[in-house]
Amino acid sequence: MVSPVLYENFYTAAFLVREANGFLSRDKGNILNETAADVSMEAGLILSLATPVVADFVVSEGNTGNGTVGAITVAAGTPPTNYDIAFTDATDFTVTAPNGTVLGTGTTGTAFAAGGLSFTITAGTSAFVAGDSFTIVVVPAGPAQYTPYTGGSAAAAILYDRLYVLAETAQHVTVITRMAEVNGSELQWDPSVTGAANAATLRAQALAQLATAGIVAR
Repeated sequence: MVSPVLYENFYTAAFLVREANGFLSRDKGNILNETAADVSMEAGLILSLATPVVADFVVSEGNTGNGTVGAITVAAGTPPTNYDIAFTDATDFTVTAPNGTVLGTGTTGTAFAAGGLSFTITAGTSAFVAGDSFTIVVVPAGPAQYTPYTGGSAAAAILYDRLYVLAETAQHVTVITRMAEVNGSELQWDPSVTGAANAATLRAQALAQLATAGIVAR
């Protein structure tokens, strides 16, 4: 009988050798998953600061129309959650809160403003049909926003705990941002880094950037 192969994830902060007294090394942050798939991130994942996002939109799979949502303005006090945009015909749509409350109706090419959200949907080359939809994701305000390090932006933090982010949602996280010693062999990297031809260079670059913030890998 062949014994099954068991895989064990890294424990919370297992990559930490030591950190500053109290919680001085840690900060709160937000990670936004804009994709249509759930994402799992391991403790020790190297992160970069993301361009702050107040709200974003996600296009539903299977839409017939290829129009887009323009810049989204969010009024102070608007709950951070997902809002649904559903087309009723080629030009008209409704905006609904998660509890089913209809915030208002709108028309392509005309600014929509209701329920704390303001935006304009511009029609594309293919007309919308009833059932086409978008999701507007309003991100919690306050903590810095992070994304996995890919080499495009400087490394700025390390994910403290294993994280599972549902599709098209934002989630609070704890990150290590300063004054810490970490086990380099337990650090985690985005697949775009591990699969890159210059993976070693990208990793060395990230560790050097973290070192400037007082995060030293051994």
